[in-house]
Order: sequence, then C-alpha cells, then structure tokens
Amino acid sequence: MNGPTHQFAGAVAAFAIAQHDSKNKTTPLHHPAVAIPIGAYLGELPDMIEPSLGNAHHRQFFHSLTVLGLLGVGMHKVYRWDPQDNVKQLLRGLLLLGGAAYLSHLALDALTSRPLPILGKIR
Repeated sequence: MNGPTHQFAGAVAAFAIAQHDSKNKTTPLHHPAVAIPIGAYLGELPDMIEPSLGNAHHRQFFHSLTVLGLLGVGMHKVYRWDPQDNVKQLLRGLLLLGGAAYLSHLALDALTSRPLPILGKIR
C-alpha cells in the first residue's frame, strides 16, 4: 500500500472511532475536523517508525502480527478507561485515534501479497 492509501484509511478509522466513542466521551478530539487529520497523519505511523527506504521487505516488529495483537488489547483497555480529568480524557481520545489509525495501516498491509510477520526483528 502507498502513503495516500494509509492516510485515507487512517482518517476513516479515526473518524469512525471518534463518532462511535462520542456517545459517552466528548473532547475536542471527537470532532471530525480534528479526528480526520490526526488519523490521516497517524495512518502512516508504522512506516515512520520502520521506513521502507526502498526495501519492499521492510516489515519488521512494528509491522507484525504481535504488534497488531498487542495494540488490539491496548485499544480495548483504553476504550474501557473512564478518566475523570480533562487532560486524561484528551490522552484517551488521542490514544484511540492513533490506535485506530495504526490498526488500519496494519490491516491494509496484512491484505497484500506479503503478509505481516508474526514477530519480525527489532532493529
């Protein structure tokens, strides 16, 4: 997948999580005008951490099924978290938006002809 595809998927994922979550939690991050650009930017986070640098086989630990699983568990915990102060509510919202965007990136990469490694190596 290319950058614009990951940006679009990240934007859609962040928008969806913000809309679903806004029933109970409302922060400025839940507004589409904020959630969408954050999701678009963070949709490329795995490639920022592990850039391809012209190598089609760059998928390592941060592009792995292990990270996908850990991020899924973490997202569930963050979703259930109910912070009471404003700063922690913003942190929760940012973690949800970023997590959704990151998951969208890994999901798209998993659908390509070169699947995600189980663990990959840590550089």
